[in-house]
Amino acid sequence: MASDDGLEPQYSIDDGTCWRFQPVISEGFWNLKSGENIVTKRPLLLLEIQLALIFILTSTIHLCLRRLHFPRLLSEFLAGLFLGNSFLGRFYPNFSHALFPLSSIKLLVTLTRFGYLFFMFMIGMKMDVGLMMKSGKREWIIGSITNIFPSFVLLSIAKHISLKVDNIPPNDTTWVRIVSGAIMITSFPTVACLLMHLKIINSELGHLALSSALVANLMTVIMVSLLSWSHLLAMSSSSVAMKAMFLSISLVVFILAVLLPMMFWIVKRTPEGKPVKDSYICLVVIALLSVAVAGDNVGLQFLYGPFTLGLAVPTGPPLASVVVEKLDAIISGLMLPLLATICGYKTNLWELERRPPLYLVFLVTFGLLFKMALCFASAICFRMPHKDAAALALILTAKGVFELAIINKASEKMLHDPSKTYAGYQKRNVLNSCFNDGVRVLACAERQDDALAAIKLLEISISTKQSPMSVFGLYLEELKGGSTPLLLTHQRGQKSSCSDGFRWQPIIDVFNYFESQHKKLVNVRVFKAMSPAKLMHEDICWVAFVNSVVLIRLLFHRKWNNKGMMTADSKNLRTLNCNVLKKAPCSVGILIDRSRARYPSISALSPSYQIAVIYEGGNDDREALALARRMTGSTTVHLTTFRLLALNDDSQKEWDDSMDNAALRAFKHESAKNANLMYKEVIVEDGVNTTSFIGSLLEGDNFDLTLVGRRHGTGSRITAGLSEWSELPELGAIGELLASSDIRSTVSVLVVQQQII
Repeated sequence: MASDDGLEPQYSIDDGTCWRFQPVISEGFWNLKSGENIVTKRPLLLLEIQLALIFILTSTIHLCLRRLHFPRLLSEFLAGLFLGNSFLGRFYPNFSHALFPLSSIKLLVTLTRFGYLFFMFMIGMKMDVGLMMKSGKREWIIGSITNIFPSFVLLSIAKHISLKVDNIPPNDTTWVRIVSGAIMITSFPTVACLLMHLKIINSELGHLALSSALVANLMTVIMVSLLSWSHLLAMSSSSVAMKAMFLSISLVVFILAVLLPMMFWIVKRTPEGKPVKDSYICLVVIALLSVAVAGDNVGLQFLYGPFTLGLAVPTGPPLASVVVEKLDAIISGLMLPLLATICGYKTNLWELERRPPLYLVFLVTFGLLFKMALCFASAICFRMPHKDAAALALILTAKGVFELAIINKASEKMLHDPSKTYAGYQKRNVLNSCFNDGVRVLACAERQDDALAAIKLLEISISTKQSPMSVFGLYLEELKGGSTPLLLTHQRGQKSSCSDGFRWQPIIDVFNYFESQHKKLVNVRVFKAMSPAKLMHEDICWVAFVNSVVLIRLLFHRKWNNKGMMTADSKNLRTLNCNVLKKAPCSVGILIDRSRARYPSISALSPSYQIAVIYEGGNDDREALALARRMTGSTTVHLTTFRLLALNDDSQKEWDDSMDNAALRAFKHESAKNANLMYKEVIVEDGVNTTSFIGSLLEGDNFDLTLVGRRHGTGSRITAGLSEWSELPELGAIGELLASSDIRSTVSVLVVQQQII
């Protein structure tokens, strides 16, 4: 059936009625008829105007609030609040209805649902399924107690209130129970986003929160599925309930049996370091949408299918990182922000003029406080510090990043110190490690020479076959431009792509050769970290944390050639070292490599390797002595400890003094039985006298390696006057003397800092 103007066709429906087809796009400004309003008649144009207005308003609000450390989500919610019935819809209703008609709101809601669908898929990809397998008794108990028990308690209270309180409308009783259950649920996506926002996702507290949230989410899925099937069984026949259960389980089996092998097939066909083909990305998106539709039709929520599929995608590169890179901009930048804006749009603050029901206030308040108390108590039972237990309770109780807006910066610092992101609950240093256990060392390298220097230091620390050393080599590459940061693990026999193999393959060869020369004595794993310079320390601390490393071997930012002349001075590398010293989860050693000789084989040591330890006192010097003591396993290694004593100096702390005396007493006892160990005491008057001793020690190149602690406290006469002129505080007063550019010695130096707890 033709329209009156002959331009917009009308279509006939089966019952004989007609409806007018409304074009989606506009014919342009110049084709606009007199009096025609194309904004409300062209859905695409209206959508573009709405998105532009929301974006401008959100950015303007966030520009004002970000100085107060509020998240962008709050600005998105306030933008919706301004455009909705709280302001624009109340004072300018005609303009609000013209700009946001009911039909357009449905389109915006559809976009947000698509965004949340993809968001759940990406959350599943970022989750480590192995985290569930690694979860111990602590994670299972905390996750279960803080989810199952509060849910049943609050649901029982809500049911009792709905039966006893007379002024609750009949239609609201079910709603009260749903809200009560939602309050008690611990959402893994919410916890993950909150931890990423706080930048503590890689800390031990973050790991505990993630594992507990994952356990809680598993319990929630099981409970919701059982309740849904039981409700379906009560409302319909048993055959319908069994059919829904069978189809739901079949969908999960299909994802694991068909789609999971497909993901590994894609990874296998992608060379290392190369991006995944766009055709494979399209295949993953098609599978995602198909799973969402199938899950919605078999009785599951439409989010469960994408979330399960995300779990099936192998974490990290090449597939998961590329999919996130392709989808994150449109999802996190457009679709998900609309969710907060729509929530704000539907919120009417003027409804608060009516007093909210007391039973609802009681349920929300009691539920949150009860859950926080249970989480705090269960964490305390596992001997967690009170601050960490309180922080864990707040994290697992959070209902979204929006709650972060009410926590000011002072409260955040009170509960969690950012400088202790990777600090664990156990000692990870050489001094407290069993002497018969192999040392776990992380060696960082940017060039092949850095790897060779690390290997020469590690060769003299090799243990026995009963306690092999574990070496983790980390190749550092600065990421420039807009590329995605990567952390890759190299497996033995794995081929590198031509694009990046020429850069880090020589370093891999050095570590592999080192392992082959010391079979059954050394276990080697090599990693590659590509990240911006300002975030590179995060990769170092993360690798050390997850592999329980006791010592990180860093590069000194200055380098010398074979003639003893300085050839490099990197400011970025110095900043990296300072950041690692602040956040390291274990002890740290900065190696100043001055050795001019290059051995024909990296496993060939000189007939006699001389090590010196300059001991003033303190935790770092005790750590340096313990590390040096482990290097004396070979008969070719000789160790001399120089104890610096100040003349008539009583400024030492009694506790540190007793600890130092105990460590040195044990060393002197061993030196009496071992000819390779020697102990000497040196009396110095002040910093000038100490400088003279350091100079005489390095003359003649009598030693190959010198170890010294970084920190020695303040007020000591041994280093008096040295700290005032310090240019390299990351080395300490004595370490800076040993690293001075005026020294032409070939003695290498290792400055040690014990783990900060």
